Amino acid sequence: MAGVARAFGLDVRRITSQGVFSILALLIGFPVAIILIGSISGGVSYMPGAAIGGVSAMLALLPLNTFTFEQQGQNNWMNGIIPVRRVHQVIGRYLVIGACVLVLALEVAVCVGAGMLFESGMIQFSALAISVLTAIVMYALFESVMIPLCYRFTYQKALLTMMLICIGLGAAIAVVFALLAKLAPASIDALISWAVSSIEAISGAGVIWPALCGVVLASVAMAASLAMSLRIYLAKEF
Repeated sequence: MAGVARAFGLDVRRITSQGVFSILALLIGFPVAIILIGSISGGVSYMPGAAIGGVSAMLALLPLNTFTFEQQGQNNWMNGIIPVRRVHQVIGRYLVIGACVLVLALEVAVCVGAGMLFESGMIQFSALAISVLTAIVMYALFESVMIPLCYRFTYQKALLTMMLICIGLGAAIAVVFALLAKLAPASIDALISWAVSSIEAISGAGVIWPALCGVVLASVAMAASLAMSLRIYLAKEF
């Protein structure tokens, strides 16, 4: 555990190498701006989306910045000789993601809760929980793909690969729907009906089942990502 703690501390120092104040200003400034705008506008419906999208995008960069700082001046070579095992280095980096998840949950809860107070004067805890879980699952899925890519490639190539993956998935889905619409139009209606009925069933079940599904999905994605990152990093030569 001492090695993991040292690796985690090293990554935190990398993230804050440009100044702790700038990181704190970034983490605090965005939610404050959303809350101020919401207090002026009355907390309209854009606040949950703005909080989830904006805060997630902001925090998504922090773990990835560790790879950037490592690659500057080829400082990543130092990871091969520092007295911390490679396994601990990878686990420490995923702990950074865990810390970002906690910050993400807190900031999204504060922003969405403030929007509810501005709009109706009360907090709907079920809707608040759904917003927080949505942000966490989206964040975990993104990081679970990006971290192994950053271990395998340079940071720039990892971003390009992620972009190509997203484009490829979007194109594949579009082709499948186009073929179904042309060859089996009834299947599209059946698929839409199934999706609507599933959403209604989940909504009727309350927050517990969506929360459970989200937690399981995020956990499986992060576990698979950690295993892949370890396999890539342990085989890498500095």
